[in-house]
Amino acid sequence: MVLFVSYSGVLGGAERLLVDIAGGLPQAPALACPEGPLADAARAAGLPVFALRARALELRGRPVERARAAQRLAAHTREVRRVVRALGPELVIAWGMRSAIACTFGGAPGRTVVFHHNDLLPGRVVGALVRAAAARADLVVASSHAIARDLDPDSRLGTPVTVIHPGVDLDQFPPPGPLAEPPQVVVLGALVGWKRPDLALEAIAIARRTRPDVRLRLVGASLDGARDDRLLERLHARAIRPDLAGAVEFTGAVADPRPELARAVCLLHCAEAEPFGMAVLESLAAGRPAVVPAGAGPAEIVEPSCGLLYPPGDAAAAAAAILRVLENPERAAAMGARGRARAKASFDAGAACRRYADAVAPWEAGGAPWRADDGSPLAPELAIVTVTHNSEQVLGKLLASVDRHLPGTRVVVADSGSSDRSVELARSWAGRVTVIELGENVGFGRACNRALSEVAAPVVALLNPDVELIDGSLRELAAEAGRTDRPTRLLAPRVLKPDGTRQDSVQPRPASAADLIRALVPPGALPGSLSLPLAPWQADEPRHVGWAVGCAVVASAEALRRLGPFDERIFLYAEDLDLGLRAAEVGVQTWFWPSARVLHARAHSTARAFGGEPFERLAQARHDVVARRLGPRRSRLDDAAQAVTFRSRRRLKRMLGRSGIREQRQLEALAQVRSEARRRDGAAGPDR
Repeated sequence: MVLFVSYSGVLGGAERLLVDIAGGLPQAPALACPEGPLADAARAAGLPVFALRARALELRGRPVERARAAQRLAAHTREVRRVVRALGPELVIAWGMRSAIACTFGGAPGRTVVFHHNDLLPGRVVGALVRAAAARADLVVASSHAIARDLDPDSRLGTPVTVIHPGVDLDQFPPPGPLAEPPQVVVLGALVGWKRPDLALEAIAIARRTRPDVRLRLVGASLDGARDDRLLERLHARAIRPDLAGAVEFTGAVADPRPELARAVCLLHCAEAEPFGMAVLESLAAGRPAVVPAGAGPAEIVEPSCGLLYPPGDAAAAAAAILRVLENPERAAAMGARGRARAKASFDAGAACRRYADAVAPWEAGGAPWRADDGSPLAPELAIVTVTHNSEQVLGKLLASVDRHLPGTRVVVADSGSSDRSVELARSWAGRVTVIELGENVGFGRACNRALSEVAAPVVALLNPDVELIDGSLRELAAEAGRTDRPTRLLAPRVLKPDGTRQDSVQPRPASAADLIRALVPPGALPGSLSLPLAPWQADEPRHVGWAVGCAVVASAEALRRLGPFDERIFLYAEDLDLGLRAAEVGVQTWFWPSARVLHARAHSTARAFGGEPFERLAQARHDVVARRLGPRRSRLDDAAQAVTFRSRRRLKRMLGRSGIREQRQLEALAQVRSEARRRDGAAGPDR
């Protein structure tokens, strides 16, 4: 698995590049970033996103601001470490300086780290820290030669530095059409001081002495921080002075810059030290000349054939370049055409993604190959079985993730009496699908068994409809389940919750020593590997467990049919516990296999059906299964262990000032079940 990490949640040029690169890798990666425009764009591109906390982007300023920045960076490091620990990626790509510092200084221990560097160093102290982070990384990818030279001017870093220019998809930029009247010059990018939007205003003011009809559109918004807000106030104040009055428009940020470029006569870029300049490249792709400073990143993009370069910081020279574009529309159009040709020849997005994939390939642990050189499969064919009951809201995500990560895999959907569009959604899917309409809600186990009867593949993944694939790692489980040199097993992948933490998806055997100990000792209180028998879902290596939660289980189809797989007497809940215990009775072990991963939204239909967690049903189902499979004595012992667990959790939450209502309801439900069991057994005594 590949995990991209971004401190920023905005959608600037660097972040758009992240989405493009991530979407172009052979193995679709995941992204950890704050909620916001970047997360939205990543999800729209089909990338799973694990949310980080949004933090201010301020890095420099007064001592108190620098101290706060250090605190934010430390918090980012801790959060990244948590996500990396939960997901277990083989490769972490730290996007930007802050995430590189976080990942190389404790955020991604034991992982291969690629530092994608998009910026010039901001100062001596921060620069030293960034260089130290780069030296600890396994590879540095720089977006321009200017960035690479700034990071490692004397080639002493010790870490290989590869320059890969960002690319653009020319097919997404239609040929240029008619220009706006009066003529418009566009500035595209965040309104921050170092990008020099103030210089753009002065350049237009000078140009208007010769061409009073020219207009300026500032397309972008300020980032967080009082400094940027004060800059915006100054820009607005300058724009209403007589020489610019009515000639400047502040549009704010836009999701798609192409319409802005299409109507402009040219792009004006003013940053004196721009690391690369994605807006400049997009201007070339749009067929519009670019007027840029003759330095840093833009000078690597623009040639005299397709734009005009001026001395950095010189407003008069920038104005003269704008006037040259305006005075000869035919020459400007020819420059635009040559710009499109240069974008296609030297900055093609597909080629950039391929170069990126080649660069990180030596560090990317992709697991076993799934096809031989002749194209034949090395892993056995896998089929996916899922049971739906009013699952319309989640089923589409599962099917889309199969399309993305396991294309061509057959999905068998057994619908158990849905009243929504679950069946229609399944039938309309373009993939290989078999839909079984059961006509009524027959229960999870019976529906699953019916679906299994339609499977021809040798290996089956039983997945809840609210599960999503986040990579192709289920193939690894298919290969493991299909091995003939190993005993028959039930295999459970690592299950992740939407917040990136691990679900407790595998458990010790009920009333076992580990199960009883964890009722008294929280697993988190034990160091390292000592906690794993109590909390096996935290393991990073394959591990024999008592049973697996049924949201995601992989096994050979023959083994599942031999087991049932599910006891159809159980309508809902504890079917998975029953399966694990019955499997153990006939020598089929359950194993946790954390190198395979899925995402689980949890209890989508039951939460709606029962108005929340049905504690009474859950307690009764577990009690009945343990009593039936392990006997009344073990059942009573398991009930007692459950009660101790709920009490200790309730007590701990109250000590921390948090609500213990959930644990209280669990205790009440368990007490009712135990009381009813004693009544049936003719037993007496206090119930709690």
